[in-house]
Amino acid sequence: MGSWRKAYGQFGAVALVLVIVAGCSNAGATWPALPSSGMPLNSGGSIGSAAPEASGVRVILPAASQAAVSRASPSAAPRATAGAVTVDQITADYTYKDELITPIAHLYGTFLDDFVIVTIKNDNSSPVKVVVTSQITDYTDQATDTVSVDANGSQEVRQNPRLTTTAIDGLNSEHQADLHVTVAYLDNGQPRTVLDQTSETLITSRDDFPWSISGFTQKDNYALIVAMVTPTDPSVEKLIRDAANYDPSGAMISGYESQGDYDGSVWQRLADIWQSETTDFKLTYISTTITFASGSSQRIRLPGEVLDTNSGNCIELTLLYASAVEALGMQPAIIIIPGHAYVAVRLDDTNDSYYFIETTMIGQAPFKDAAKEGNIEWTDAQPHVAAGETDYGWVDVATQRKNGIVPIPWR
Repeated sequence: MGSWRKAYGQFGAVALVLVIVAGCSNAGATWPALPSSGMPLNSGGSIGSAAPEASGVRVILPAASQAAVSRASPSAAPRATAGAVTVDQITADYTYKDELITPIAHLYGTFLDDFVIVTIKNDNSSPVKVVVTSQITDYTDQATDTVSVDANGSQEVRQNPRLTTTAIDGLNSEHQADLHVTVAYLDNGQPRTVLDQTSETLITSRDDFPWSISGFTQKDNYALIVAMVTPTDPSVEKLIRDAANYDPSGAMISGYESQGDYDGSVWQRLADIWQSETTDFKLTYISTTITFASGSSQRIRLPGEVLDTNSGNCIELTLLYASAVEALGMQPAIIIIPGHAYVAVRLDDTNDSYYFIETTMIGQAPFKDAAKEGNIEWTDAQPHVAAGETDYGWVDVATQRKNGIVPIPWR
């Protein structure tokens, strides 16, 4: 792995998607040789023991790394414009996004600019009540707002029609679609149409994740990947159920049992998940990243799809593992380095020590070896992450959940 990290480290965030594709594709062939015994860590434990006592690696991060994602400003986000229409001295027009990014579509209006912005101008001498609707036909629910516009005043209505779960399920490729917007005012209680227009927009595949969004810093963009961590997906719940078969107790507990994983319960559950992925789901590393989406998008399958196809690339396997960890009440983090991604899992809910797991080794190596390799990788990456370098990211899932980045509403 070291060779491609150095080769691609000089490129900035603009080329990130190309870097991840190239880096992940070489992951299986370039692992460093693994030590024959457990690696001594800073706290005196060793990865590789059955129940590693306090063997996590301490993490040092820049203070700004866990800041809330900033919302993309309208001025930084290009918008398409529809034509204005005037009826009875009421003028309506709207701007809209000519692309709906499916994996983060539920974040429009919070972390992304509003999808539709309707402007209503009332040149009458008395106020009017106006009803505004918007919908992407066959793909979203209808958004509806009723507002009062003052005499000789104007008002802006922001709407974000939400994709239905059925639509998301069918969006395994991008589709052209029609955005339908209506504006009507109430005349003696009866609606009178001011604007009724349809505009073309593009809906991306649920697997096309954009690594660069106008108005966002690269760190902000990294955080949005948490929307693709899906702990409540039934397939992830099935993985956890099967993983319980490998636990000595025959069950899977939730949350943390001891400080610093003193009793090894976190380690055991992580090993159980790994064993189920290997034995029951026969997961292996396969890099399939082609996308026909524009810009810096990368094809990233959701965790349920990874389980369905028994394979994944580095970021896909990381998202799956993070989903299972979060579902079990533990705290995962996603580490992004030039050309690669892997997962970290916090040992308890108070300290800053983590296990690191190289998920591309699934199906090819035991869990303890993947943890050894993850520790090697973090030793190399930590100084860059701590320095806040653009090409390196630490995305704490729990923090971003508090910030409002919830999973894509699929399945």
